[in-house]
Amino acid sequence: MTFSSRLTPQDSFPEQLEELTTDALEILNSKLHRQAGFEYQQDGATELETRFRLEFVAEELDRRENMTGSVSAPDTRSATEVPIPTHLVHA
Repeated sequence: MTFSSRLTPQDSFPEQLEELTTDALEILNSKLHRQAGFEYQQDGATELETRFRLEFVAEELDRRENMTGSVSAPDTRSATEVPIPTHLVHA
């Protein structure tokens, strides 16, 4: 198996996010954000599957934060509004 810092829509995705450790969930989140940035850079938009996956991961991260009593405000953006890192946006 080769290393990839991104998770493509064709790559397998865990069915039960709640079974992942928080570290594994954060790594998954990072890979999905990198994939979204790559898709945006290549095609001008992210693929629907990537947006759905980002939303599922965000919901699980929010659920875990709420369980620990964190007072941070929830992210109310949809996956289609995921910010793209500025270094990936061409002026």
